[in-house]
Amino acid sequence: MGIYLGKGLLMIGRVWREKSIGWVASVLGTILAILAVMAMPVVFGVSDGRAAAPDAATEAASGADDVVATVNGTEIRFSDIALAEEENAAALARVPADVRFEYLLSLLIDRRIVSLEARAHQMQDDPGVRRRLAYFEDKALRDVYWVSLLNGELSEEVLKEAYQKKYVDAEGEEEVHARHILVASEADAQAAISAVEGGEDFVEAAKRLSTGPSGADGGDLGFFKREDMVGPFAEAAFALEAGQISDPVQTKFGWHVIKVEERRQASVPDFAAVRDQLTFELAQEKGQALMKGLRANAKVEISGAPVTPGQDTAPQPAP
Repeated sequence: MGIYLGKGLLMIGRVWREKSIGWVASVLGTILAILAVMAMPVVFGVSDGRAAAPDAATEAASGADDVVATVNGTEIRFSDIALAEEENAAALARVPADVRFEYLLSLLIDRRIVSLEARAHQMQDDPGVRRRLAYFEDKALRDVYWVSLLNGELSEEVLKEAYQKKYVDAEGEEEVHARHILVASEADAQAAISAVEGGEDFVEAAKRLSTGPSGADGGDLGFFKREDMVGPFAEAAFALEAGQISDPVQTKFGWHVIKVEERRQASVPDFAAVRDQLTFELAQEKGQALMKGLRANAKVEISGAPVTPGQDTAPQPAP
């Protein structure tokens, strides 16, 4: 659905991409992830997340809310593009980054044309419109207020205290650099061990046998701390000296043969390098506590739900 609006539009698009990459997506991701108490994805216990950032209203207030188009005399602003990015985050994953601005602007132009036509036909009081307005007003109030609540909990002082506790105070924690071969059965793991003991290079054996995503890299997992891995894997890896190979190790992912390449004391990362991750982790923790408190003070009744004495019938926050 791309459109071509000349050099001026492409220039605006470049400015937009510089301003908004990871910004609006991270706002929505943090709001919804924390509100729903959504667990962070884990692969071998290594987590990934997104950090909260200013919302479109903040950018507009700072003077960045430029008019990017007009439709029949009505303005479409940068903040509209930003909110459309937030709303369409899932669909945008399939749109090349260099045409996302044009895609969103085209979408908003079409939407404005149709909405102006609807107003001309006096659709403002249609029951379907009023129902949707009430629904999205509720969502907008929730989103903006939730961000303000979390921002009040995530001061620079709080982030630096978390950094001190998690990284500085933990200085000296050990890391290992390991490779592994992931297979489906204990017999397959034992066969991999026999191949390596018989002279095959561990890297080549991993490339040939491992079913895990690291197999193409010779099973290389890089450096990791004990808590980064699932329990049985971590116990086996940290029991090995550099150059040693484990017996077969079973985890929920399958059977592993582990080789430790190197051991070292963990270094302390710069605050700036982990600030976003700390922000997400604290937002999840504090958001969960905030939601629990708000729910505790709310009277929720589910129509038709069976009532058990002493039991709360309200559903729990979505996983």
